Amino acid sequence: MRQWLRKLMTLNGSPRGIAGGFSLGLSLSLLPVPFAGMFVALATAPLLRCNLPATYLGTAVVNPVTGPLFYFAELYIGLAVLGRELPTWARMQALDLPGWWHLFTDAVGPFMLGAALCCAAGFVLTFPLLYWSSARWQAKHGSRRARVVTGDASEP
Repeated sequence: MRQWLRKLMTLNGSPRGIAGGFSLGLSLSLLPVPFAGMFVALATAPLLRCNLPATYLGTAVVNPVTGPLFYFAELYIGLAVLGRELPTWARMQALDLPGWWHLFTDAVGPFMLGAALCCAAGFVLTFPLLYWSSARWQAKHGSRRARVVTGDASEP
């Protein structure tokens, strides 16, 4: 984990570009349509002057292994905000095809609400933390870009 963070802090980009890219990738990959968020994030990153490798790394957090956990959390959060509960296992076992369809259509709204909240929270939580971490890392370890930003570009 430490080595992965070290690589993230030194992606040859500004702290804003690295933090913005990772946060953009993470938050948009939380969209409940697999791979759609990744493509949107990678397409918009250059327009927002975000670091492209950091954007890709942000999208990699939600992957086929972790995706179901994130998507379940989005549904759970959406239901909790609306004051509704998850269906019980006994109710799920008793469902027939029309019952499953009704359950699905009934869960779309809470799922989308939970996804929107998780996308916003992902960006709000990761951007300041990565911006601060990346700026400190680059300043401490003598990143050329950090020296140019701070005005000390005399060192080659």
